[in-house]
Amino acid sequence: MKKFIVFLLFISVPLVHFAQSNLPDLSIKEDLEALGIGKIFETDNTTIRNVQLFEIKEFWIVYIKNESLHDILIDKIAKIEFLNSKWGRVIITFKNNKPEIKINPN
Repeated sequence: MKKFIVFLLFISVPLVHFAQSNLPDLSIKEDLEALGIGKIFETDNTTIRNVQLFEIKEFWIVYIKNESLHDILIDKIAKIEFLNSKWGRVIITFKNNKPEIKINPN
């Protein structure tokens, strides 16, 4: 029985680590594409719809809209929301120009 319990502990530690790190990596193009189509909510209460993230830089993001590349300063973004990504609902906010990812927030 002790061997079984020790075996379960060794198996559960990597699974817990994998579950906690299962977030999109915003520096990988494949993860940005997997986010799908979303909306950018600007700080002046305007919304840019039907966007796909292309790249996140230090002070701005590059996105695709209508098959063209556009950019916007991070300071002007309140949040970016993706409703149907492979991770479910994803919201990205920026604090001190660092992206923070929330998965399935209420």
